[in-house]
Amino acid sequence: MSKRQTNNLKWNAELLKLGETVDPETDRVVMGYPFERNLKYNNIGVTATDKLTTRDANEVMKKIETRFDRAVENNQKEYRVKIQERIYNIERIYVRENDRVMELSLAYAD
Repeated sequence: MSKRQTNNLKWNAELLKLGETVDPETDRVVMGYPFERNLKYNNIGVTATDKLTTRDANEVMKKIETRFDRAVENNQKEYRVKIQERIYNIERIYVRENDRVMELSLAYAD
């Protein structure tokens, strides 16, 4: 008998994808990051080596664990993650395919 899969992802975030939105003031199309879908995640934490091995501009501020998603893995630069009111760029992705989990290293977005 196989093990029962349980949901151990506790927190909610928003996944944002690069695309076109309409500016409500001017009714013009502008490039932005509209809401794509909700994202369940666990907070992993950042180690000292993560902070030291990155460039100053792209310092890893947060690491999260979420379900495996090929679209995010293949087009990492098109996606951003919004946690509470802060928006993060995805700097690195580490995939554990056997567990169907990805670890995302996040840095503050400009």
